[in-house]
Amino acid sequence: MKKILLILLSIVTLSGCNANSSLSFAEVSQESISKDIQLFFQGVKEENGVHLYLDKKNNAVFVYFNGSNVIQDEKAVYFTSFDIESENDTLNLLYKSEETSDYSNSSLEHELFYKVNLDKYYEEVKLLNNGNETSFGTISGNN
Repeated sequence: MKKILLILLSIVTLSGCNANSSLSFAEVSQESISKDIQLFFQGVKEENGVHLYLDKKNNAVFVYFNGSNVIQDEKAVYFTSFDIESENDTLNLLYKSEETSDYSNSSLEHELFYKVNLDKYYEEVKLLNNGNETSFGTISGNN
């Protein structure tokens, strides 16, 4: 009887430890991000692309989508969706982007910040734009 009680207690304890560690994401404002991470994103503000910050202290990653730098007579990039997938030891960051010549449309998202809360350690992080694998503009992080 004591063994069964001990096993049940162990299962409940271990289940409780994992309750808060689920893979999720949310759009965040730049102001809500810590100063260290803000400094990194400010340093890459002049570079269009997707920038990744690995926040090992908080078991999270921050993703900065930047299409705000438009060269005259070229199309502007904007972002339409973001999602995540876990595939064994690989975290897939999926997003869709489009281009426009309408520079004045304020409803288009040219700059977005996301926080991804990790559920475990991932060996690899892949970035997929409109279904095609692509590379990050910049990657940084803390220990």
